[in-house]
Amino acid sequence: MTTIRYLAIRAKLLTTTMRAAAGAATVIFGPQALAQTADQSAAESGRSIPLPPVEVVAAPENEAPGSSQGGAGLGGRFTGYTVDLSTPAEATKDNIPILQTPANIQVVPRQVLDDQQDISVRDGIVGYVSSVLPPSTTPDSNNFYDGFNIRGIDNVNIYRNDLRVWEITGIETANLQSIEILKGPAAFLFGRLEPGGIVNLVVKRPLDVPYYSVQEQTGSWGLTRTTVDATGPITDDKTWLYRINLDYTHNYNAFTDFITNQNAFVGPTITYHPIEQFRLNIDAEYQNTIFVDNANGFPALGTSPAPLPITRYVSQPDVTVNYPNRQERELAGYDWTFDIFPNWSLTNRFAYNNIDYRQHETLTNTFDPTTGFATFNLWDAYVDAQTIATNLDLKGKFETGPLKHDVLIGTDYWYLDKNIEAFSGPNPSVPALNIYAPTYTLGGYVPLPNNSFFPYRESWEGLYGQDMISLADDKLHLLFGGRYDWAKFGTGSGEFSNFDALLPFNYNTQFGFQDTFAEAFSPRLGAVVQPVPWLSFYGDYVRSFGVSTVLTVPGSPALPPQVGTQVEGGVKAELLDKRLTATLAFYDITMTNVPQAIAGTPFATAVGEIESKGAEFDIAGRMNENWSLIGSYSHDDAHILQGNCGNGTTFCTTTTSEAGNRLQNVPYNAGSIWIKYDALGDFRGLSLGGGVVVVGQREGDNQNDFQLSPYARVDAMILYQLQPGILPLWVKKLTAQLNVKNLLNVQYYQSSSTNLNIYPGAPRTFLASLRAEF
Repeated sequence: MTTIRYLAIRAKLLTTTMRAAAGAATVIFGPQALAQTADQSAAESGRSIPLPPVEVVAAPENEAPGSSQGGAGLGGRFTGYTVDLSTPAEATKDNIPILQTPANIQVVPRQVLDDQQDISVRDGIVGYVSSVLPPSTTPDSNNFYDGFNIRGIDNVNIYRNDLRVWEITGIETANLQSIEILKGPAAFLFGRLEPGGIVNLVVKRPLDVPYYSVQEQTGSWGLTRTTVDATGPITDDKTWLYRINLDYTHNYNAFTDFITNQNAFVGPTITYHPIEQFRLNIDAEYQNTIFVDNANGFPALGTSPAPLPITRYVSQPDVTVNYPNRQERELAGYDWTFDIFPNWSLTNRFAYNNIDYRQHETLTNTFDPTTGFATFNLWDAYVDAQTIATNLDLKGKFETGPLKHDVLIGTDYWYLDKNIEAFSGPNPSVPALNIYAPTYTLGGYVPLPNNSFFPYRESWEGLYGQDMISLADDKLHLLFGGRYDWAKFGTGSGEFSNFDALLPFNYNTQFGFQDTFAEAFSPRLGAVVQPVPWLSFYGDYVRSFGVSTVLTVPGSPALPPQVGTQVEGGVKAELLDKRLTATLAFYDITMTNVPQAIAGTPFATAVGEIESKGAEFDIAGRMNENWSLIGSYSHDDAHILQGNCGNGTTFCTTTTSEAGNRLQNVPYNAGSIWIKYDALGDFRGLSLGGGVVVVGQREGDNQNDFQLSPYARVDAMILYQLQPGILPLWVKKLTAQLNVKNLLNVQYYQSSSTNLNIYPGAPRTFLASLRAEF
């Protein structure tokens, strides 16, 4: 194609865009826009001008306004698979491009979430992002609270627009533009964290062009889901904008008997943008979830999970089904950015969360492998929690001679107030269950008065600063940073009320409230060498800090802070004219002062040290006009360096402890690849996708008493987007889609927490969708 012909098509596209603004035409951005415009030009002139496919993609998805992180095209949905490494990630809080950041940052764009029909955040990142796994620390963490294991470290924190989200069930993707995974210790930026990393949710923002989308999904086991996305200007001058996302999901059943879920979500956002230098976003969210979960899973039988059908429910539905769990959550927050003067800006974020839970769980207490009978402890609880999160960041750029500086100075604050009123322990009205041949009881459960009260209080304040110094014609970047934290945590226990549990600790009764205080400095050092604009080599050293959220033996001092350190090195590249991006990283993480429980008591002592070291590779983007892909591979040697000797009071490295054992649920090797084909010509609008997730053998617990077998899961997708000439003028796009997860119906286990709690993965699952955009 000659330059003149290319410019003519671009001019035609611009003309069509201007007509669309006046309501006279529909605009399609990206490669389809060029192809459609060329076809229209030929039709209007009465001539047939063949356009070779390779020439259509001369304007790839990056030519549409926006980026993979911020959205592009109609409604911001058409982001492609390519992650723009020349833009900063939200999770780094600075203006440094991902290519120049000395850390491994992976972004899951909106189009990946759409193509794979990922309803939950867990669906969106577990499997196709390296080193990201389900959690394993507590029996109910897999099913009750959302959480993840990254680089072998459990309970990584979830953030929403850089502010911490705490213990939420069923985090939605309906209002998300992308999901960021920041690998390694992020304590420098975010405070008290586990050293595996963070997951940052980037929400959709209002657009100044009207856009409406309605999607209906239906799938296996009675799943139905309706989502609505509406955005546009409120005022004629576009000073005020709005966006609202709604979701209603209902699972009438699940592959496990008795499991149900009903979720309602609404997330409105208003943007105030009076001048170019100032932008304010005001957010609200409301979520109401009623569900029966599968907190128990299967027990182990010998060195493997018990050979039960995956439909088997290892709980008493008399409790869980007749009294389902409930979650009600409200969020109110804002963020604003003011450009003080060129290259300097001030950003403030704030979020208030209120969460109310009603939890009903029968948790396996004992299991007799010979008879098959399991006994249960009851957890019947009211939980209410309020959190406040806020930060203030000053970002700027300046030069000192040949050195260019990107600086970030900030402060943040976090507060948690949580109260639990529960009955905890065995209940005579909850009988044992033969899990080999269950006979479920109905109508016999008698609730007992609360006997356990647990107040929790947590807060921290932090100050941080960093300077990225660039020199040698922007081929060398040095990062120096540090953070100082003041953190406080307290918990109490009582038999009669939260008031009693908040009284000073009584050494005779062992009830009352205790708290701990700690402060620490966390450094961050990094270097990036960028010999050419599309390639960078990086290395960093980071340390994280965390306060142990446990009780110590009466009379003993507070536990020392948990300290995580990481050394990491890697390479990042933008290939094929920035259409394809790749990251290769090597890391070594150690975590000391790991709290270990003292058997038979509610107390803990600081014993234990773990190490997780390995390599990971991620690739994503568009290879040519037809083919796109995302792929990952991880190798992780995660093991215990020093463990519990049996009395829980000393370090030891003898065979009587867990020292040398592999960390549970962390495979040595795991990988995935997803490939998508977009047809052109007569089949334009048709897309086919398929992928495979491979996970190696894992230890089921830290004692390495049983193992979870390796597995390979195959997924598939077919999509057809009706072309504009077929649709009514008021419909801009209509997309029909079918996804199949676990196409070959492989039976596998996704994770475990103890030898009594092993969680099977879903069998073959169908999900059909029809989405109309206006």
